[in-house]
Amino acid sequence: MRTRKGLLLFGAVILLIAAILSGCGGGGSGSGSQSSGGSGQSEATATTGTGGSGGGSSDKVYELKLGHNVTVDSEMDKGARKFAELVEQKTNGRVKVTVFPSAQLGSEIDMVENLGQGVIDIVIPGDGIFGTFFPEYQGLVLPFLIESVEHMDKVYSSEIGQEISKILEEKVNARLLAVWHRGARNLTANKEIRTPDDLQGLKLRVTTIPLVIESWKALGANPTPIPFPELFVALQQGTVDAQENPFDLIYTSKFYEVQKYVMLTQHTYSPWLFLVKKDRYDGFPDDIKKAFDEAVQEATAYQNQLVKESQEEYKKKLQEAGMTIVEVDRNLFVQKYMESGVEEQLQKELAPNLFERVRALK
Repeated sequence: MRTRKGLLLFGAVILLIAAILSGCGGGGSGSGSQSSGGSGQSEATATTGTGGSGGGSSDKVYELKLGHNVTVDSEMDKGARKFAELVEQKTNGRVKVTVFPSAQLGSEIDMVENLGQGVIDIVIPGDGIFGTFFPEYQGLVLPFLIESVEHMDKVYSSEIGQEISKILEEKVNARLLAVWHRGARNLTANKEIRTPDDLQGLKLRVTTIPLVIESWKALGANPTPIPFPELFVALQQGTVDAQENPFDLIYTSKFYEVQKYVMLTQHTYSPWLFLVKKDRYDGFPDDIKKAFDEAVQEATAYQNQLVKESQEEYKKKLQEAGMTIVEVDRNLFVQKYMESGVEEQLQKELAPNLFERVRALK
């Protein structure tokens, strides 16, 4: 009898423990659901540029970094900010882009390298990256090759542009989504230069691209590579006599304080390249990718129009600042350049028939 009562008491205790454990299990399940919801909410509201492929829930927010090395409120910077505004609007706030101008995230080469490593999501570099990442195409920035922005657009939308895109994808994990315009490069100096003969012995600051240096040598100049941040002082101190850049950079860099003449040589048309991290872009959901592409297209049209309208404005500002605009016979420069034979020498280092293919697209 005592044994039977003991068994009943033991059974009651077991049932009581089971009931208690069942109650705790229900509470634990509820707590787990809240935790899961909290984790999902965090993922939906913050995804940094160093994150993964970018797929995920429909309410996920993508926070992207965009870097460039041009000054605030330049035409390119305005285009970058327009893109950031457009893509946020078109995705209802699911894509947020922070723009870092003026090389805040490093030099163009540093930023492109960091793009491939996932530190930055979008970079808009200029022709300074050609020699580092696709040297076989650096001939595209040689003087008197590309004749206009329209010609440039044809070049970069041709098989040449496709070849460059493939290299960027393979080398730095970047997609080339658009080509943005820049003003044509013009020569400035403290003397008038109307013909190629006037270039003889001129100490001309140029970029560090070896092919560009050889091209100006062929025209008779004495090209001297100097980093752009040091150029104003170099002109001021007479380290170099002349330089070449678009109207906007001539004005915003205040070269009118140390140079008297602007020669309308219009010798180089080169682009800004809108690059986005390939893994990041490929990982966007279809609706995000569609909105992203639309924002790129609209920002490209906006930026290109700004450049077109601003060139005459900057030209007037340079005149008002005291510079004299000098008309030149561009054909004389082209003729001397072609007769120098420099392209035949340089072509050996470049993509097959590059110059021939470019000129066929005029």
